[in-house]
Amino acid sequence: MFALTASPTLAGDRPADREMDRLTQVLRDEIAREDCLWRESLARLSDQTLDEQEKIAGLVAYFCSQKNRERIVQGATTEDLVRHEVAQYDQLWAQERAIAIGRQIRELTERRLP
Repeated sequence: MFALTASPTLAGDRPADREMDRLTQVLRDEIAREDCLWRESLARLSDQTLDEQEKIAGLVAYFCSQKNRERIVQGATTEDLVRHEVAQYDQLWAQERAIAIGRQIRELTERRLP
């Protein structure tokens, strides 16, 4: 998504201020979501079984993706399936990311134990 939004800037074109503001906000939202995923995963996923981690990761992803989901479906009608589908894929990506973060946390914890 970043490459698609940033491509005019990388190509040397000067995007309108509105486009630059939109890009900046998308980047802020992504950074905030990544921070939230790490924070919530650290708090909730470290001592869980794999099955529990998947369930909790879904909740963490839903919670941390609220702004992104709102931005994606903003102005969409119920018939606008493309935006809703993009929001679902974004949610799945966030869930997979939360699961991966949980695995990283578990691996780091196991390395510290003798």
